[in-house]
Amino acid sequence: MARYVTVTAAVRIGGPRLRAYLRSPAAPPGTRPGADWTGLCDAWPDGAVRRRYRAELPAALAECDRWTGGDHAGLLRGLDEDGGLTLRHDGAGDSLAIDFDSRIDFELPGMIWAFTALRGLADTMADGDAGLVELTADWCGGTVPMRLAPQHSAFLHPARDAAALARARDAAFDVRCAASEADPDEPAGDVLDRLLA
Repeated sequence: MARYVTVTAAVRIGGPRLRAYLRSPAAPPGTRPGADWTGLCDAWPDGAVRRRYRAELPAALAECDRWTGGDHAGLLRGLDEDGGLTLRHDGAGDSLAIDFDSRIDFELPGMIWAFTALRGLADTMADGDAGLVELTADWCGGTVPMRLAPQHSAFLHPARDAAALARARDAAFDVRCAASEADPDEPAGDVLDRLLA
């Protein structure tokens, strides 16, 4: 049965570094240590789901490795094939807001793939850049947050990391406010073309 995820991201990143991210090859998720992905398994309130996702993690990473190819701009364009991607970029404030809904046929691989499309932002960030990615799944009430920082991306546990998550959400709100100044009718593909020109 198909499931759906909604992903939102609010990122402050300088224009040259954003363009570097878009042009850079998307690293298959399995090239990161497995520990970098366990936070995705541990974020769920249901203990049985956490245990199942942890057991499925190696196979899910291997499956996603087969799906991942090309550069990050290509991954984002793939998300926009059905018009489901929204990009807003304010160059003056270095603010980027990303939203997409995606159908996934396999829960854990689908969530890994959604985070993979955005996790590479951290690899091009520099001091002063930061971001928050949040994934909401339609089969449960929880949200999985990931904080992006220069050369670092990490899942935040909603309970254990509540203070850090609150700060990241405050910063994300400011980014979204700045990004809202961008043309609301500009298609995501046109935003990508403009950034890559």
